[in-house]
Amino acid sequence: MIIGLVGEKLAGKDTATEYMVQKFGAEHFRFTHILDAILEELNLPVSRKNEIDLGLGLRKIFGEHVLVNALERRLKKAWAKLNVVNGIRMDEMDVIKSWPNNKMVYITAPVEIRFARYQTRREKTDDAQMNFEEFVAQEKGPTEIRIPELGQQADYRIDNVGSLEEFYVQIDALMNELKISKV
Repeated sequence: MIIGLVGEKLAGKDTATEYMVQKFGAEHFRFTHILDAILEELNLPVSRKNEIDLGLGLRKIFGEHVLVNALERRLKKAWAKLNVVNGIRMDEMDVIKSWPNNKMVYITAPVEIRFARYQTRREKTDDAQMNFEEFVAQEKGPTEIRIPELGQQADYRIDNVGSLEEFYVQIDALMNELKISKV
């Protein structure tokens, strides 16, 4: 089974993925894993801006499906019964939906909640450096603008607006509906 996660930045995709890895034995796949490996080899900072620029450049030069094709190769080597593809963007959802045995999940939260999370996150080198207006403006970028539209196409929606425990309850309910057992 492949669960694809789509959602705005800091909506809770990483937290959901970590939970599924720990509680349900999922294997984690993320487009930025590919981009980050390239950035590290090039000795460039792993920043959101560099990931976006690199991803757009690769798509422009090698075709719009270059990253999703690379991810599919990684998935074919997967060992787990449950595989989570985190951070679906742009045209990638259509490709992943064509793969067998998949479910798409839209994880979302209001921009104010996501900005509060951003202010404390230190995952990327450029985290916590934007003000609220810059944070909102970034969501109009080419890799982010279609996320709500993609969310409309998802099979399930999780609104991550409560406590962490409430978020986990929603994930457990989803896993129960998909008949995926905890490990």
